[in-house]
Amino acid sequence: MNYKHNSLLCGIILTLRFDNKMEESLMKRLSFYTALSLLLFAGVLQFVEAQGIIVTGISRTPRIENLRIEKHHVNVTIDNQLATTKIDQVFANPNNRQLEGTYIFPLADDVAISNFVLYIDGKPVKGELLAKDKARSIYEGIVRSMQDPALLEYVGTRAFKARVFPIPPKGERRIQLEYTQVINVDSGLAKYTYPLKTDNFSSQPVGSLAVSVDLKSKHALKTIYSPSHEIAINRDNDNRANISFEGTNIRVKRDFVCYYSRSDKDFGIDLITHRDNPDEEGYFMLLVSPKYEVNKKEIIEKDFIFVLDRSGSMKGPKIEQAKEALRYCVENLNDGDQFNLITFNTDVDPFAETLVSVKKERKNALAFIEDIVANGGTNINDALLAAVQDKPDQDRPRIIVFLTDGEATVGVTDSNLILKHVSGANRDQSRIFVFGVGYDVNVNLLDKIAEKNNGTRQYVKPQENLEVAVSSFYTKVSEPVLVNLELKLQNIRTKNLYPQKLPHLFRGTQLTVLGRYAGSGKSKITLSGDINGKKQEFANTAKFPKSESDHQFLPRLWAQRKVAYLVDEVRLNGENKELIEEIVRLSEKYGIMTPYTSFLVTEPEEQNRLMSRLTRGRSTTSVLRAKARSGSALKDRPAISPIVPTKELMVEESIELQALQIQDQVADTSVNIKQVKDKTFHLREGVWTDSTHKTETKTKKIEFGSKAYFELLKKEPELTKYLSIGKHVIVSHKGTSYEIHPPKQSEDESSK
Repeated sequence: MNYKHNSLLCGIILTLRFDNKMEESLMKRLSFYTALSLLLFAGVLQFVEAQGIIVTGISRTPRIENLRIEKHHVNVTIDNQLATTKIDQVFANPNNRQLEGTYIFPLADDVAISNFVLYIDGKPVKGELLAKDKARSIYEGIVRSMQDPALLEYVGTRAFKARVFPIPPKGERRIQLEYTQVINVDSGLAKYTYPLKTDNFSSQPVGSLAVSVDLKSKHALKTIYSPSHEIAINRDNDNRANISFEGTNIRVKRDFVCYYSRSDKDFGIDLITHRDNPDEEGYFMLLVSPKYEVNKKEIIEKDFIFVLDRSGSMKGPKIEQAKEALRYCVENLNDGDQFNLITFNTDVDPFAETLVSVKKERKNALAFIEDIVANGGTNINDALLAAVQDKPDQDRPRIIVFLTDGEATVGVTDSNLILKHVSGANRDQSRIFVFGVGYDVNVNLLDKIAEKNNGTRQYVKPQENLEVAVSSFYTKVSEPVLVNLELKLQNIRTKNLYPQKLPHLFRGTQLTVLGRYAGSGKSKITLSGDINGKKQEFANTAKFPKSESDHQFLPRLWAQRKVAYLVDEVRLNGENKELIEEIVRLSEKYGIMTPYTSFLVTEPEEQNRLMSRLTRGRSTTSVLRAKARSGSALKDRPAISPIVPTKELMVEESIELQALQIQDQVADTSVNIKQVKDKTFHLREGVWTDSTHKTETKTKKIEFGSKAYFELLKKEPELTKYLSIGKHVIVSHKGTSYEIHPPKQSEDESSK
């Protein structure tokens, strides 16, 4: 008799007897899933007994460790709509025994694949392309034998299968895969997907992960957007771009998705929608992208005013970095721009009485910067009033950059009065962009100045370089191509749009607007704005569907932005019962971390650890997560001294909320939350529970892995992805709640 051993990811070891003729023998237990591929292995073991199936945990049974992905690199070339994907993976066997396995590569049903080639250690390997039905039987067979539903996510897809042997002890196997596909275009948007996530299948991170996409097009590229990953975009011209991201020892929680559009118009206006229920409001995202190649005449002339704190606390590296930042900005201003420099300590010291020409005064301004010395107090009120006092040219955008490292100590020091004075004097709505340096700043005041004056805030931590932060910001905003933006949508009712105030549009940037919509049908979308004093309009026609199941990231991304705005509103202007109730409702429905949600907290030890960090004034990975766990989450625990937010925590919270308000990717959820398609599941008392499930709803109970379980999946295939998250799940579907529960343990299993 032959015995094969397969290890489950959670570490349970099973010894199984089987017939060698069974094709599924290599798939009795899933050992490792990586990115788009599954690697199933089996090793020969000395058997314990020669009868039936034996589950054993005794010490003489050798333990097989899971394979590790040392490397996973993906290189994609997209030429118009033809994509060639090349995958390079290295699997490491940490065991002292030789293994064999089967490599399975799931293929989306709507992807047209050709030229499929697989190499193992550089040698071509024959494989088998499995149709949906055969792939389904393999997936379900693994689910049955593993007692693990993770592979249900891929039921309904095709697969490519190949044998991998041998995998040497303490050795590696390199697998290279290449295939070509035609990318579908829907309403002008092309969507490329690479199923990358491993989080459901492996507890180990990927050693080296890198994805690179070279994008080429006959027509100018406009929208380039990934909802799944924060990508770097490098462009040579209008027709080529490189998209990339990489990491080491990284957990991969979602598939890689990238959208792109092509248009020879000056501005691309693209629409993405999601609407599961035709009777409810849908979600939409508008992406506005200017052309990349512009001539100097198309760059809008602008006014820049730099306001620099040179009080005594800025002495040392801070003032030197600030001076370097000012030099960079002045040296890179366009000849047609106007500018001024205002430094302040106890007094206000402007470079000029009013705005001056860059071409005429650049050299003198650089000399002025060289002579800046830090000393004295901090007169924020008078410095900002000096910056906004000039009446701006209505045909030119005015940008004020304000840098400070402290609180007001001279003149008007009351924050409310400073805010009132500055906002009142800034009648023409010059945009004020705030840089807070270090942790000794008045976060509330700086954030309100930015909010009330159509700007943004940015904080430079003590270990960060101020010159890099300011020069990077200047590079981003130095070439405006459209200002004073307005959006109009015909025939469609919209609400809850974020951002609420549209920013200027700069060369190389992209505007994303998220909102809800009612109604359906074609809509003329008009973008208007000013170019050197002249009103310009750009339009596109798009369809808002009555029903759309794709783009399932949109609901949570919209909610993420709305919650960030609401939390910011409460933080800056005081608690409001209605706002807090709305924050809690959205947080629970969409699984978003906030300071007002306690459902994310499970372990008391974790609470205590976070409390310790907070009371010592140290920042955490997520300030919002820490506040959630230290606030209402602890209401049933013993009384603890109230937490007084430190300045460091206030800065961290401001940074996090600002990022969420402009972030275009869905943030990671807590370990106690899973987002699947349009549903959010919370882990409650060991059960993954659908957030839409009502406790009073009658629930149909079905045992995991039973005949009824697989009959349900066949009858309601939409449930497969939801049920892939675990063996104990409650999900609401078509008016019925289903509770999938683990099989009851036998007496032998219970005593193991």
